[in-house]
Amino acid sequence: MLFRPALLIAGAGIAVVQSLSISSQCSSTLLSIASSPQATCLDLTLLAPLVLSNTTSVVPTVNTWLTGVCSQGPCSNATLQTVVTNITTGCATDLASLGLGTTDPSALITTVQAAYPTVRQVGCLKDTSADSLCVTELLNDIQADTTTLSINNIVGLITQIISGANITIPQNVTCSNCSKAAYTIVSQNFPSIVSSDQSALQSECGSSFTNGQMPSGIQETASNTTTTSTGGAASLSVSSLNAGVAMLIAVSSAFAVFA
Repeated sequence: MLFRPALLIAGAGIAVVQSLSISSQCSSTLLSIASSPQATCLDLTLLAPLVLSNTTSVVPTVNTWLTGVCSQGPCSNATLQTVVTNITTGCATDLASLGLGTTDPSALITTVQAAYPTVRQVGCLKDTSADSLCVTELLNDIQADTTTLSINNIVGLITQIISGANITIPQNVTCSNCSKAAYTIVSQNFPSIVSSDQSALQSECGSSFTNGQMPSGIQETASNTTTTSTGGAASLSVSSLNAGVAMLIAVSSAFAVFA
């Protein structure tokens, strides 16, 4: 289901903090972007606490970062193009060593620009009954059912998943209003990405889970003061979307080292 690839992608990005040896050229590129006004919409410096401990939960830092990102206006397509272009040029060797290199930067830019509004929209969903961002709520629920989501433990969970172990996501997470809202948004914007999950989700959560209606008590908190992104459903392959998101998460993790 959706949680498996999401955990793999996000976990891989966070784990980069542990192992990434950044070249001087890439270091200069990241520092330049981090100090640029264009990076404000990504609020990457708020990820700095991720490098301070391998054993404490990443959830508070993720919550602080998303709260900051959601309060900022969205990145424009021009900003995303500039950031992706600078990173794919200045950090080409570093990304290639992580398996995140690209031979078609323009296609990656298009993918990132298409995916960004939806990723931001989902990341800024809030459960008003719990007064919590949905991402924070879901991570806390997963953490309560598994183990502390520290960098070390996330790496361990990823290793288990890759080896074929069945990591069960509890039903209260899979079928929550937050999950339904996220599924609804993604299914509207990228129907091909979630189409294979529909039957399984209907079986586990009931037919209303996939009815396309936003659940009550879920609020969209993303500030939309300025944007140049266009709406509507987009056609992206799972692999291209994963590549774009994985690259951005890995780079976000690298920014934490320099924050």
